[in-house]
Amino acid sequence: MNLDKFEKGPREIFHPEIQKDLLVLEEQEGSVNFKFGVLFAKDGQLTDDDMFSNEIGSDAFQKFLSLLGDTITLKGWTGYRGGLDTKNDTTGIHSVYTIYQGHEIMFHVSTMLPYSKENKQQVERKRHIGNDIVTIVFQEGEEPSPAFKPSMIRSHFTHIFALVRYDQQKDNYRLKIFSEESVPLFGPPLPSPPVFTDHQEFRDFLLVKLINGEKATLETPTFAQKRRRTLDMLIRSLYQDLMPDLHKNMLNRRSFSDVLPESPKSARKKEEARQAEFVRIGQALKLKSIVRGDAPSSLVAAGICKKEPWEPQCFCSNFPHEAVCADPWGQALLVSTDAGVLLVDDDLPSVPVFDKTLTVKQMHVLEALDLLIFRADKGKDARLFVFRLSAVQRGIEGKQAVKGKYDCRENKLEKTKGCHLYATNTHHSRELRIVVAIRNKLLLVTRKHSKPSGVTGMSLLSPLSESPVEEFQYIREICLSDSPSVMTLVDGPSEESDNLICVAYRHQFDVVNESTGEAFRLHHVEANRVS
Repeated sequence: MNLDKFEKGPREIFHPEIQKDLLVLEEQEGSVNFKFGVLFAKDGQLTDDDMFSNEIGSDAFQKFLSLLGDTITLKGWTGYRGGLDTKNDTTGIHSVYTIYQGHEIMFHVSTMLPYSKENKQQVERKRHIGNDIVTIVFQEGEEPSPAFKPSMIRSHFTHIFALVRYDQQKDNYRLKIFSEESVPLFGPPLPSPPVFTDHQEFRDFLLVKLINGEKATLETPTFAQKRRRTLDMLIRSLYQDLMPDLHKNMLNRRSFSDVLPESPKSARKKEEARQAEFVRIGQALKLKSIVRGDAPSSLVAAGICKKEPWEPQCFCSNFPHEAVCADPWGQALLVSTDAGVLLVDDDLPSVPVFDKTLTVKQMHVLEALDLLIFRADKGKDARLFVFRLSAVQRGIEGKQAVKGKYDCRENKLEKTKGCHLYATNTHHSRELRIVVAIRNKLLLVTRKHSKPSGVTGMSLLSPLSESPVEEFQYIREICLSDSPSVMTLVDGPSEESDNLICVAYRHQFDVVNESTGEAFRLHHVEANRVS
């Protein structure tokens, strides 16, 4: 957030009730403190029911727990509890706890959680470990015992598994990391081979890896969207509770009107704008604190998302049009239909964005880059269009006329005429790349670097012009043996390595090197077997 936009600096809040509410807000979001699962697996166990049913661990497992942290008594515990019961022993008598680099960490140890002879699935243990983003699996036995697979453990919430093995003869630890494919890469990188003879060094490496892994998981689209919604709701609730006492409690309500670009004239709209700005500033402060690792926390369990991360959301229960393609935009959905492109949000009336003269067949909303990309397909006149999302948003909010094909002439990528398919590296790990298919020809397009030195922020990547077309440059053309039906981009492991394009035809899959144009066959099916 830009503090320089405040004419008056933010005032310190002295009122104890407001301070308490803000602290609870931090606790409900989760920030500094972490809870990690620790699951003991005997040699040869291949299902989570078997692993969760181990009553006690081995000597090597106990040694590993001692390395992780201290065994503490839960009853009467006053530190970070990670969701465990510290009053009535309903979640076990003991647990393992440590403080690392200012982070409190509570481990949910499978053999310390309540065991039930009647319940083979050990629901009480799964309730805690299955709801941890990161889980350590301590597997006994030496390779080649049955290889661990994340699919052995049924959890919609766990995104990262750390597989630990202890070699008693050599007195060393071996580490493997499994992460869900949507999780961004996180360090530190595993050494090769991933074997640690220094136990303290292994502990430091493991804890840093797990903390970074959980932070990286929070940046996945699923968690990020959930976190934004939860934080939005909490800040709005806090705002409404504090509104009657703003003048008494040192919260200067005028400070928010100072940063509004255009303050509405009506009192109701002005209040809505202030509330929206309150939420925006609060979210910016919160995200900055989480990334930096400095957000305060106390004893309440840190739970960012209590529900399953893949919970579906209904945008419209009775949609009257046939959807051609769509992409999420914030909490709404941008949908291409036979009636044009509409912005759909819950059961609110759909907002038209582009009329039906633009037959949109593919689209990508890239919020981090402030870009909307889509392919309007009408035979030989098919084109790729690029728009600035902020400009589209202003048009919607200003209730300007819905854009048609004629209005979008300056948003065409000219060399894309006749394209029938395109793909983009939507995770934009380094730079935005687009590959456009025009019959059997591929056109590679990248976005120019225009980020000022020492400045961060998505809007600063773009020049001041409304049309972003001039930001794109054409790199090369690649000729294929046939017209592709599906494409996807694969980033190379480093900036120096070659990027790849995976191309699917009717009968086979190829991998094409972007730099050389060389194609390598991945899979082929005989023509008479193609359905």
